[in-house]
Amino acid sequence: MRARILVATSTLLSLMLTAPIAVQAASVDSPAAMTATVPAVQPTDPAMAQDVTQLLRDWSVIKYQMHDDKAQALKMRDLLVRATDLRSRYPGRAEPLIGTALILGSIAGYEQNAGSLELVRQARDLFEQADKIDPTALDGASAVNLGSLYYLMPGFPIGFGSDSKARKYLERGIALSPNGLESNYFYGEFLSQQGEYERLAKVLAHALEAPVSVTQPVWDAGRRAEARALLADVRQKLVASN
Repeated sequence: MRARILVATSTLLSLMLTAPIAVQAASVDSPAAMTATVPAVQPTDPAMAQDVTQLLRDWSVIKYQMHDDKAQALKMRDLLVRATDLRSRYPGRAEPLIGTALILGSIAGYEQNAGSLELVRQARDLFEQADKIDPTALDGASAVNLGSLYYLMPGFPIGFGSDSKARKYLERGIALSPNGLESNYFYGEFLSQQGEYERLAKVLAHALEAPVSVTQPVWDAGRRAEARALLADVRQKLVASN
């Protein structure tokens, strides 16, 4: 069973190192497009928005500009302390919950041990809490993250993965942020796993049309590179199948 758990956590590396978060909205680069029925949006808190934006900038630097799992895990552990402090300073806000959940999942991916599954479950619970508080926060990041977790995690008895739940959350993420780089990228990644390549190519092409993030340049460049690589791969598959 331990071996199966470690195989599952290897998935978490791709999950939380490429993972879930609509960073743009933290910096108001692109406000969420509301096409879904959701609770009222929480009022703006400039101080909190600035703190969360900086937290996500630092997460991006660790993810995209460091290249050693052990060092990245240690840096993420330091970042987790800051995220926990933000949660205490801004109770009842969705954004610090999302940031904390992202960091927990990243730690799980870097450390890849039996405890990683519990970290991912904690991340899922925080995303769910944030989704109940404000589904629109960070361009619908809770829905996008939950969708990613459900399609990348193994199913029962090892994990909680579910393709049907993944599709539900990711499509809601698209409804909340139809033109977002993040929402379209992760929906596209899911479509790739489902073998829906023609639809995937359109989704990824649309993702790359998103405006460049001025306040999250490291994240933007890293995510675009991942989107381009996935789009190139799926186009090769489409050519090969014709």
